[in-house]
Amino acid sequence: MPAEPRPDPSVPACRELRVLLAEVPAYRTRWQAYVRRSSRQAVHQGAIAQVLADHLWETGEVAETETDLPRRLKDRVGRALNAQFIAPATLRLFIEAFDMSPPDAHRLWALFMHAEPTDLSVVRTPAEGDSVLVAAPAGYETLVAHEFHRIGPDGLPAEHRTLQVIRALEPMDRYVYQFDTHAAAVEVLRGGRAGPVRRSAMSGLYGVELTLTTPLQPGETASLEYRTVFSYAEVPPPSFRRGTRRPIGSLELNVQFDLTRLPARVWWGRWETIWADAPSRTEEITLTPDGNVHRFLHGLVGEIVGFIWQW
Repeated sequence: MPAEPRPDPSVPACRELRVLLAEVPAYRTRWQAYVRRSSRQAVHQGAIAQVLADHLWETGEVAETETDLPRRLKDRVGRALNAQFIAPATLRLFIEAFDMSPPDAHRLWALFMHAEPTDLSVVRTPAEGDSVLVAAPAGYETLVAHEFHRIGPDGLPAEHRTLQVIRALEPMDRYVYQFDTHAAAVEVLRGGRAGPVRRSAMSGLYGVELTLTTPLQPGETASLEYRTVFSYAEVPPPSFRRGTRRPIGSLELNVQFDLTRLPARVWWGRWETIWADAPSRTEEITLTPDGNVHRFLHGLVGEIVGFIWQW
């Protein structure tokens, strides 16, 4: 007897989303305004697609001349409401279009990433009065880092996974993970626990403090694995890069493109500073047949490297 197909991992988030839209008055009222005839459905697919379309028009993400947008969204809405599948960008769209509360958004991202909500930090734009993240004072070095970046079928960054081995140079109990966008959710898969997201002391950056599962003494090592799921409201620059001020023993950078949305050209680049828009040096490279680019470096310090591409 053939094995039954396994449900998509995003199904728990789909089910929670349906419950929220059906039972939370603020969300239900928003889509009920578009129901034209009486219906016994707990949620109305067409009306919800209209709410999403209105949001995309109002934010300028889609031109108002695309009047068939609600119809085009119905399949995505249907897959989500029927607990089949939801992509990160679609989940982000639901959260923003229905102006969901931080706790509800937090739980949806947690379920999407298969984590308990208390293990997840949802990146938000911090308020002016929020405290600033200060890099962990303990010295350390990165022995090896593997960075896996995935681009979705919509051309937007979908998720990023980091595997890293660090060695303490002095006693340390935390590690700071920094990034340049607030449109993401961070999950620690192994080796620590994420704290709240705060602005970094470096302008334009954000960070999460990871409390190590086991504090380190000088010479001891820790293996960390963490995942970032993106939910961009706007299309970011077509690039992925990694910078470091501390030495990295070896570094692998890997970008995977969806086979339905492959770039026309890809380059390997080096940037002078993190704020530089364009790399100072580039080298055109070829995609593998499965839509992947990869580079492995023996040692990196004080440099910013990565990939840029053209659609």
